[in-house]
Amino acid sequence: MSERTHKQLQAIILIGLGAFLFYKILSGTLYFYINARFTWLVVLGGVILLALAFFAWPRSGQAHTHSHDEDAHEHAHSHSAWPLLVLCVPLALGFLVPARPLDSSALDTRGLTTNALASFGSQAAVQLDQPSDQRNVLDWVRAFNFAADPVIYEGEAADVVGFVYQDQRLPEGQFLVGRFAVSCCAADAFAVGMIVQSGEASRWQANQWVHVSGTVQVSYLDGVPMPLILAESIKEVDIPPQPYLFP
Repeated sequence: MSERTHKQLQAIILIGLGAFLFYKILSGTLYFYINARFTWLVVLGGVILLALAFFAWPRSGQAHTHSHDEDAHEHAHSHSAWPLLVLCVPLALGFLVPARPLDSSALDTRGLTTNALASFGSQAAVQLDQPSDQRNVLDWVRAFNFAADPVIYEGEAADVVGFVYQDQRLPEGQFLVGRFAVSCCAADAFAVGMIVQSGEASRWQANQWVHVSGTVQVSYLDGVPMPLILAESIKEVDIPPQPYLFP
């Protein structure tokens, strides 16, 4: 491969990488991987990649007549296309493989967080100023963990959206409605959940997204108090545009 063609291929890969970042932003799937507050860094990275591609592209004005010796030298230093073609494989997979957020299958390896979420405790009071039916799953877990006695929340209305997780530790008639919370990126995601009690619990399959409403009671999982929703309504819904919660 000639040096000019090699530089053109390098520039094309840079364009592809920049386009991939902007594609993730415009499609909304970027937030399957990172916290939304880092979007500006991805935009900056995309702009830099496209700028590098612009400067890397060989200019037509750079062409000149080669002597026989110059041609021989260029041939001796010709570049292999294979390293660059190998780089194209993950780039192509990034466009072709559908993006999916973390779901209940990740709970089998990561488990469910039931601790006090102490690192985010400073925000707990602000979140709990909301009406009870506007709290999400993470808000409810915080409420129970920071309350002196979670019994104070019994009877309050709950209205949450999450994915179904059929936890084997729960008795018949119950399942978990869960969400993943992301501080920085999907690598540090942790799952939180609420127990749902319903006569139709068994009909809901793992990874189905549901909208659950009802009243809250105190329950326990492995000795830890957890919010339980006595379900009055369970409806299947589409995956939210932003499936993660952000502490």
